[in-house]
Amino acid sequence: MSSESDEATYEKCHFTCVYCGFDGRTFDGWMQMTIDHILPKSCEGSDEPDNRVAACGSCNSITSRMKFERTASREEILEKKRQYVAESRRKFYRVWAERVMPRYLERPLLPLSSLVGLNAEVT
Repeated sequence: MSSESDEATYEKCHFTCVYCGFDGRTFDGWMQMTIDHILPKSCEGSDEPDNRVAACGSCNSITSRMKFERTASREEILEKKRQYVAESRRKFYRVWAERVMPRYLERPLLPLSSLVGLNAEVT
């Protein structure tokens, strides 16, 4: 369950990831939303509202190890994070398109009854 400050952050960002634009307005989308600290706490960032934004789990993970100077502006950090997310997503997409997609599209989906650990019939 989200805290009131988390909900205020989501509303401020219109339930949209500030890095990739992921839409968190549906239930499944909302379940993927997280709070990101623009200047990370590990770089002495605060938990104040102006240092918090909505981010999807993927973008929060991608930017989680980035380091910034305490003197960097909010806008500089957001721009660097957006650029890094865009570059990372392009790299991930290439890997997915070359390695995952061809294998997935070449084989049919398995029937539910063949999955290991599925004991009940699906109706």
